[in-house]
Amino acid sequence: MSKIITQTTQNVDKISSSVSSVENFYSRFKISQIAKELNMNKSKGIPFRTLFCFLISAIFSNKSAYRDYLMNEDRLEFSDKSFRNLLNDGRINWNKFMCLLCAKIWAFITPLTSEERKNALVWDDTMYLRKNAKKVELAAIHHDHAENGKSKYKKGFKQIMLGITDGNTFLPVNFSLQSAKKKIAEAKKFDKRSNAYKKRERAEQKTPDVAIELLKEALKYGVRAPYILFDSWFSSPAMFHKIKELGIDAVCMLKKTPTHLYEFNGEKQNVKSIFNKCKKRRGRSRYLLSVLVNSVVDGKHQGVNLKVSPKGYNPSLQTIKD
Repeated sequence: MSKIITQTTQNVDKISSSVSSVENFYSRFKISQIAKELNMNKSKGIPFRTLFCFLISAIFSNKSAYRDYLMNEDRLEFSDKSFRNLLNDGRINWNKFMCLLCAKIWAFITPLTSEERKNALVWDDTMYLRKNAKKVELAAIHHDHAENGKSKYKKGFKQIMLGITDGNTFLPVNFSLQSAKKKIAEAKKFDKRSNAYKKRERAEQKTPDVAIELLKEALKYGVRAPYILFDSWFSSPAMFHKIKELGIDAVCMLKKTPTHLYEFNGEKQNVKSIFNKCKKRRGRSRYLLSVLVNSVVDGKHQGVNLKVSPKGYNPSLQTIKD
């Protein structure tokens, strides 16, 4: 019996410590101001601060919010419906909340790092699995290109994530869950002016277009870096042109495909053709091979200078400031 009491006491201490840490985080970065701007503050019932601190502390308990609630139900002053209603509130723009919060945290971190350190935004995609989903809106069958096993088609969403890093610290900035053609359930109807409708509409857009929207929102709300990093899945001449219009340089891997053409020596060529003509003798040069090309979109010269070098299987690319 004494052993059980000791474990219970330890759990209570851990919960109190985690909630206290979250409350300090809440105050330091003035999350109440962000909540007020996004109409998250409640005029009656359980305050937003209480629900927010509970949800964040639940993440560090290695359990779901509901399981954490059941374990501490006797110590909490609200029901599980309280935090569920907050998370399901279609009026709240969680994307804007993440961007504004990240901007505050990044402004706090930046003076603590060396000026020589290069900051960069990062795009990536991953699977958000919902294996047992039957009525989840817009959940679909996706091809998981990162899976090495036999079961490459999985049920759930493709999650597009935008983050920012200085090479040591990484912060999530913005995100979007993407659907596909083979949907498990269609989306419910919402007022077209609501955030709930806009989020569902974005989930059915093309992934490259959504990635650009996430980047535009981050820049709009003050999260900025001189570079953006991404893998070959996002790379295309059209994408480089859109990124350059936003005043950012791209560093990425290129697709070895005959459909993506770049202007080199006055000719439109794909990556493989360019480097077949620009080979260097192994061990004879002190520098890696790199060539200057221009992006070509719809057969037109777009004026975006690119520096390409064949590193590994796919060539790497970097846009160059004019």
